[in-house]
Amino acid sequence: MFSSGFLGTNAPMYMDIITLYFSLLPIMMGSAIYMAIKKRYKLHKNMQVVIFIVTLVIVALFEVGVRFSGGFDAFMRHSNADYTYMIIFLIIHILVAIVSVVLYSVLIYNALRDSLNDGEYISHKKLGIVVYIGMSATSIMGALIYYYLFVY
Repeated sequence: MFSSGFLGTNAPMYMDIITLYFSLLPIMMGSAIYMAIKKRYKLHKNMQVVIFIVTLVIVALFEVGVRFSGGFDAFMRHSNADYTYMIIFLIIHILVAIVSVVLYSVLIYNALRDSLNDGEYISHKKLGIVVYIGMSATSIMGALIYYYLFVY
C-alpha cells in the first residue's frame, strides 16, 4: 500500500486509490440520486448506504496511511507548492469534508429511520443536495491537493 502508485506520480498507492475513489464519488452519488429521480427508491437507498460505508472506510484508510507516511509535512517536502497556501487550502478542505460527512451521516440516519417507519422525506431532498455539493467540493479539493503534492 505504501509503494508507488499507479497514476504515474511519486504518490503512494493508497493515495492513488483514495484519489481515484473520490474522483468517482460525485458520479456514484449522482447515479444514486438519479435512481431516486426515477422513483427506484430501494436501489437509491442501497446505493447511498454502500457509498456512505465505503466512503468511511476510504477515509479511515487515508487517515492511517497519512499517519504512517509521515503526515502532510512529509508530502510537502517533495512538492513545489507554497506551504502557506497548501495549509490554508488543506484547512478549508478539512472543514468542508467534516461538515459534509457529518451532514451525510445525518441524512443517512434520518433516511433509514424514516424508511423503517414509512415516513416521508420532507427535508431529505434539500439536505441531499447540500450533501452532494459538499461531498463533490471535498472530492474536487482532494484531487487538487493530490495534484499540488504529487504532480505540480
